[in-house]
Amino acid sequence: MNQDPTQQLEPFLKRFLASLDLLYTQPTSQPFPNVESYATQLGSNLKRSSAIIVNGQPIIPSPQEDCKLQFQKKWLQTPLSSHQLTSYDGHLIPGTGTFVVHFSAKVRFDQSGRNRLGESADLFQENNSIVSKTNQRPIWGSWFGVDVNLVVDENVMQDGEIINSMDYRFTYVPNDSIIKV
Repeated sequence: MNQDPTQQLEPFLKRFLASLDLLYTQPTSQPFPNVESYATQLGSNLKRSSAIIVNGQPIIPSPQEDCKLQFQKKWLQTPLSSHQLTSYDGHLIPGTGTFVVHFSAKVRFDQSGRNRLGESADLFQENNSIVSKTNQRPIWGSWFGVDVNLVVDENVMQDGEIINSMDYRFTYVPNDSIIKV
């Protein structure tokens, strides 16, 4: 009996979204040795030569930095996020070894005023506060709607750089959010 080749897409998509939501300081696991090693894990499935579009704006590679690195740098500056996959559709393109995947998700952002590294724009940082930076909880805002189109290599069960193209687009922005996209 033939198995549906798209069956392996859902676990892959969940792993990819989890890579976009990584915490710099994980309370349950070994912390990252430095910011660079953390940043390289954000969207780690993207190929260095990936075509990346965010909200209709393409990320243009420079001679010094590829699209993946530029995306990771921009994503590092955003607040902490939490993605939730809502639906997906994928089609294997015969003879090419690639899937075309379209999925919808919800994402919410931390509205506490800190970026992914816990940095804020406060002029005076309280060094000896009762609550340390690692124990500060995110203040989640309302859910945004996201629509993503991917072109991925057929071997989606292997971790590695397998995303050839990504179009990440916000389809719903809540009125009560302080985050502007």
